[in-house]
This record gives sequence, C-alpha cells and structure tokens, in this order.
Amino acid sequence: MAHLSSDTIAKFLLSVSLLIVSQPSILASEPLSMLHAEVAVDGNPSTILPTSDGRFVFVSMTNVGGPNYSTPDVEAGKRRGVVSGVDIFRTVDSKLEFVRFIRIGSKGANGMIFLPGEKTIVVAAGDEGVVFLDVQAAIEGKAKPKIVSQGNGAGTWDVVAKSDGKYVFASNEYGQFQLQRGNIGVLAVETTSDGHFLNAHTIRNIPAGNKAPRLTLSPNGSRLYVVREIHPHAAVLHFFGKRNPLLSKHDCIQIWGIPPQANGLLSVIDVQKAIRMPSGEGSILIEMASGCSPVTVIEANDSSTLYVAARGDNKVLRFSPSLLESDPENAFLGAVDTGGDAPVGLGLLPNGKRLIVTNSNRFGKHGGEISIIDITHSSDRAAIQRVPAGDFPRNITIAPDGKTIFVANYSSRTIEVVRVQKKRNDPK
Repeated sequence: MAHLSSDTIAKFLLSVSLLIVSQPSILASEPLSMLHAEVAVDGNPSTILPTSDGRFVFVSMTNVGGPNYSTPDVEAGKRRGVVSGVDIFRTVDSKLEFVRFIRIGSKGANGMIFLPGEKTIVVAAGDEGVVFLDVQAAIEGKAKPKIVSQGNGAGTWDVVAKSDGKYVFASNEYGQFQLQRGNIGVLAVETTSDGHFLNAHTIRNIPAGNKAPRLTLSPNGSRLYVVREIHPHAAVLHFFGKRNPLLSKHDCIQIWGIPPQANGLLSVIDVQKAIRMPSGEGSILIEMASGCSPVTVIEANDSSTLYVAARGDNKVLRFSPSLLESDPENAFLGAVDTGGDAPVGLGLLPNGKRLIVTNSNRFGKHGGEISIIDITHSSDRAAIQRVPAGDFPRNITIAPDGKTIFVANYSSRTIEVVRVQKKRNDPK
C-alpha cells in the first residue's frame, strides 16, 4: 500500500518554511525560530515514535485507506473492515522517506513506545489490547505482531514501560473492571538479553474509571501517574482538591449536547505495589481533582512538576509530585492558559523552560495549533508562541535530538514536523 507518492514528497520539500509565529505583547522571551513541514499519510495518525539515532520514524495509524471515523471513540471497536497498524519512514537528508505499512491485526493503533534497546515496539491497540512488534522485522516487512488482550471493549489507549522493560502498563480507557469503566493493565514481559520480545501476559488490572486515556511513569520509575477524564462518584469517595474551584467542578462539558459532568482525577500509583500486590491492593496512593477532562500527564525530568492537560478548561495544570504525597491539598501549583481550544498533547523541550501543547480544537470546525509556552515564570498568562497545525493535532513527540517536534494531525491525516533552530541567546 503506497502512502506517499512522488508528488507528496515534492510537496513536503516545498512546504518547508521558516515560521516565527508569536504574540510579542505578552512574550517574555525571544520566540524560537522554526522550520515547519507536513507530510500527508493515508490514515489517522496517532503517535509518532522516532528512533534515538534518528534513522527511522514509526507512526501508529488507524482507518488506513478508509474515511475518518465520526462516532464516539467508545464505539470504535464495532467498526468493520478497519485497517490499522504502523507506518515506517526512513530519514534521508532530514526528509521522511516512506518505507512500508505494517498491519497489527487490530482496529485501533494509539499510543506507542519502544522497550529498552529499541528492539521491540509496544502499541496500544484499542479493543484488541496491547501489541508487541519486532522493530527490525517490521522494517524488513516480516513482522508477526503479538496481541495481548486487555478484555472486551478495553479501548487501550496508552502504554508505558519500566526502564528494565520487564513490565508494561496499559491505560484501558473503557475496559470494565470492578464496576468502573476504565482500568490499568499490568503486563509482565519477557525479552531476550538484547531486548527482543519473547512473551507477555497480563498479571492484573487496577480499576481507574471513568475513562482513563493516558499515563506516565516518574523518571525514577517508582510512580505511575494516570489521568481519568470524569470522577467516578461511586468508586472514589475521597479525593483531594475539593475546595479548589479550578480543580473540582460539576459543570464540565465533554461534548456539546450532553449533560455536564464532574471534574476528572489525577491518580498516583505505587509501581511496586501495582506489580506485587494481588489485584493491586493499596497501589493507588492519591486521587487529586484535576479540572475538566484531564487527558494527558507528563513529568519534568527533574521531577519538580507534573503537567496535566485539562482539555475542557483550555489549561495546563501544574502539580508538585512530592507534595502530592506529603501535602496533597497544597500540591497544586497553578494553571496556565494554553491560548487555544481543547489542549491534548504535551511535551517539554530538553531545557525544561518551554512546554509544547497541541490545542486540538477537537470539537470545533477549524484546525488546531501548537502553543509553545514559556514556563520560566508562574504567571497564569504565560508567554505563548503559536504555530499552525492541522485538524485535531492529537499527540506530540519531542525527538531524542531535542530539536525536532513531531505532531500527529489525526483528522487532517498529516504528520507535522517542526525543527527548532537555536538562537545565539536562547536558553541552553
């Protein structure tokens, strides 16, 4: 299946242009200079995963060769004839050259990671569960995907792995478990000594309703942070932040036309308890109110701050990881307006001074945008530099070189590539 014609490649080369898009009136530091390009693909891209050496780029793809899917995500598993998988590109002279598409045997292809050593890719594959794929075999077109089920209607959306690769955690957004719609799957993984996949099985699930789209591991691997879009009233009787009107709400709109919902939650999970305790008893340490529709969470490399994209509030919430456990009522550090609608994707540039946000405008009629936010000060009205994006920019990936930003424009079916050009006086 050909995804990029010679005309598309030519358009890619012609589309590279210098962008300096900003709001000088509120910009505290000099805007970044950037080279910007888009590459068309034949499906809905979700996650972009470059190799550490920059030679290959993998893209999880849904609805390949078919139309965009307009019904709610929870209904995705009922589709027929849907082709999903992974697009593979080779980087040649800083350009993306299409190699091949690999089917993974599922109707969805969402979050995606490498296991340590980059010999194995792990894909969150919707209702089919979690897929393991050998990297070299995929590049050569010989891959045989291994699917590990997460239960009926799991809606597996995101995956993370411990640094030793022995355990993978999967956010099953819609998977029913202990009367909650949403859970975290804990998978034990076996690999060869050099990192090639051998086997995996689910050892337990941890309840995490209502709708648990994404998760992240702390840099030291001891904590798992999970966002839940809506507070599951019957399942979580106590959570922190109830007295803060920025965090605890009852008027959150998920989609216009449906009744308002309660705020979502940020859950702090003890990784060792999640792995060792039967059914993960006691592994959830803290539940924190996190505004309307928290959908993404990332942590700064120095563990100073957790960032949560509150899609329904058009804000990024900031929390102290240490205070979440020692003094949770004072763990909230403030909120930053993203300058756009429905923020979803989050990323931090290596210097930790700029936060990259995709304002997806998921439920609007026009395209989204990328906001580059100066977070060197705590003002709620932070400095914002804007870069145009396609329709529904869903996920963002900062390449290992720290200078290349990949954005998956889900609805307009493009990969956006933004290359940061460092200026002489730019913070290192």
